[in-house]
Amino acid sequence: MLINRITFLISIVCSVMALTTKAATIFIHTDNINDLNSLETNNRMASLSAATNLYTLAHERQNIQFEYMNTKRSLALMNKGENICVVNKIKTKQRLDKYLFSQPINLFLSRRLYQNASYSPIAKTYDGIRNKVLLSEVFKAKPDSQVIVSGHISYGDDLDKQIAALADKNKIERFSSEHETGLISMFAKGRAEFALLYPQQIYDSERKINFRSYEVAATSPYVLGHLMCTDNLDSKKFIQRINQQLDHLKNNGDLLEVHLSFVNPEEKDILQHYFQQEF
Repeated sequence: MLINRITFLISIVCSVMALTTKAATIFIHTDNINDLNSLETNNRMASLSAATNLYTLAHERQNIQFEYMNTKRSLALMNKGENICVVNKIKTKQRLDKYLFSQPINLFLSRRLYQNASYSPIAKTYDGIRNKVLLSEVFKAKPDSQVIVSGHISYGDDLDKQIAALADKNKIERFSSEHETGLISMFAKGRAEFALLYPQQIYDSERKINFRSYEVAATSPYVLGHLMCTDNLDSKKFIQRINQQLDHLKNNGDLLEVHLSFVNPEEKDILQHYFQQEF
């Protein structure tokens, strides 16, 4: 009888331990509907964003659920403590105080200032460097022009400062969902002379756009995307597992190969150089 009771108690303890050690569900948020479709269907061919995140999350399929959510809503839920990680987020000083970040998952060549080719070229250069500009100088020379930007995201500390310093009349802020494809669509339709876009976005875009591009001075030549997660114990454990997978992907060369497959061939060498610096 005593043996039966002991056996029963052991089974109860084991069951409780199994429940408590089971990985919590993490909700993976993206504000890009095309990426959501790729993430849910495990399509690694659609975009750099989807491919890098799918490789990174490959061993977590049982523990995650993908959701489409604009960043503002994601942050509101994260601030309530829900188990959420948002893909492709840039580290900023403000975010580091509130959220957890994985190791870098993707590297994007920094946003450039794209100009509709129907307008006159920018005459000024930055410190004599051809095709490199400061936003403040651009709009001093073109005071009636506008740049399309998203009101949902951070462009990184340095570029955020340049955007914030522009007069309101020089900015068209887009607050609707699908900000990335929406920005490209607005720019392609000629809604404004300028847009701030990633080179990989333009290269991957199915839209035919006649443009000129300029590097933005006083910003990093590339940005790193991370999983940005709620600061709680479940997220810490999740990020530990994610970082182990990223170490594996870096060591076997898979993460670099994914990046190189989504970049303009003319920019492969420079992307590889930056990748090796960071990864």
